[in-house]
Amino acid sequence: MFEITSYDITSKKIPKSFHGYKIAHLSDLHGALHGAGNEELIRAIDQTPPDLIVMTGDMMDHRGGAVKTALDLCRKLAKRYPVYYAIGNHEQTLAKPVWQDAVHELCDMDVRILDNQKLELTVDGWSIDVYGLTTPMVYYKDPLGEYERGVELTKGHVTDLLGVSDKARFKLLLAHNPLYFPAYYNWGADLTLSGHVHGGIIRIPGLGGLLSPDMTFFPKYDAGHFKRNGRHLIVSRGLGNNFLFRICNKPELIFITLTST
Repeated sequence: MFEITSYDITSKKIPKSFHGYKIAHLSDLHGALHGAGNEELIRAIDQTPPDLIVMTGDMMDHRGGAVKTALDLCRKLAKRYPVYYAIGNHEQTLAKPVWQDAVHELCDMDVRILDNQKLELTVDGWSIDVYGLTTPMVYYKDPLGEYERGVELTKGHVTDLLGVSDKARFKLLLAHNPLYFPAYYNWGADLTLSGHVHGGIIRIPGLGGLLSPDMTFFPKYDAGHFKRNGRHLIVSRGLGNNFLFRICNKPELIFITLTST
């Protein structure tokens, strides 16, 4: 069973019309089921109905049934709520025809895929910017993949992918990999939502998550809420699993409430 975690984010840049705006954050489903047809997950979302659902990648992967499971969940949720979907490393490594078919299905459901794109989210005539960053695989530090040692994602790379951010506007960034939080907030993200690390797989009281997907021990951004220079990062422990087994580390559904000052 998953846990529900709630956070409040306060900023002077959040318009008054977004005061109390609720976001449900889902990440790293990896084809997992929480109840038949993910009915337990959907029920939990419906009990605290959000204004927006965001998915920060790895909702599907190459394993049998994972794509169908993710699409089924998206189809059910998109009938109830607006859904924004950012791309993780596992979506990028799906066979091209499989991902293209999934994209067509998601678009038919009116799920908005943010592939290095920005959308303006508007309430009562006021808006915030929502970006989805697709981090190139070279930056995932996977020793078995395309990773090149010494390569780091920087503010400049984020600007190349997303463009220059407007400092005056509140910016929500969906970025699957939390490793590059400094690049995100230096670029201008006020709130970044990430996943990828699965909470460190094994959580040790007082120390946090043990291991990241790139085989780093005690990753800095393993799970939870991190703050730097007035900017925020929330890292989901994810809803599924991809490697090893979770210990003291339940899957997680996150709710975030925006507060205007």
